[in-house]
Amino acid sequence: MRGSAGPAGTAETGVTYAPAGVEDGQAGHPIRCSSKGPAARWLPFLLVCLVLCSIAGLIFYLCTPGTVLSDLGGMEKSHQDGTEIPPTTKKISVIKPRKPIAHLTGWDPPRSDGILLWDSVYRNAFMQDLDYKEGGLVVQKEGYYYVYSKVYFTEPRCSMFRHTVLWRTPRITSDLKLMESKRFHCQVSRQQRELMNSYLGGVFHLYNGDTLLVRAKNHTLIIDQSSYDNFFGAYMI
Repeated sequence: MRGSAGPAGTAETGVTYAPAGVEDGQAGHPIRCSSKGPAARWLPFLLVCLVLCSIAGLIFYLCTPGTVLSDLGGMEKSHQDGTEIPPTTKKISVIKPRKPIAHLTGWDPPRSDGILLWDSVYRNAFMQDLDYKEGGLVVQKEGYYYVYSKVYFTEPRCSMFRHTVLWRTPRITSDLKLMESKRFHCQVSRQQRELMNSYLGGVFHLYNGDTLLVRAKNHTLIIDQSSYDNFFGAYMI
């Protein structure tokens, strides 16, 4: 036995009837409410999975070693004629040191007292918070410095060669020796001159206004062929 129809033509069984007056010949037949299908229910879940997979792929691409996001120097092929396009020239920024440092190279004709003169601008030379004056490095900031010097020289048949790093300070009237190497050599037979190196290096506490110099006895024996043969420098530690 059917239940009585409720308001708006809806039976208690939950079946909806078409209102009277429908002209398609379906009047009085029940029309059931359709629910969402399986595909509609899974669609939001699939969209979320797609977004998460895209984010994971991007993170993997960025973290992979060797990944380059911009062309830093490779040659690109033109899609039109196949010719190589040179890479875009980019300005290279130089990081300035945080502490005083200087590296002097080469040497000009020395002074009569054996003080060696250096190049402070060219031939791989550079300075930061140190000054160069008449062959000497002038300290601008008190602290501990590693001081070094190397010379390349030749030995004749008999000679005495001295390589010295001097410390000149306003507190003392005369120059003090910080480091020195000596070599006396006398060949018995007449052979070709030998080529030698002398390297000095050490840590010293220096004050503002102190000057470091390099002196060589028999400086005419020094050979200057390139910027890495003879050099002189210091840096704060």
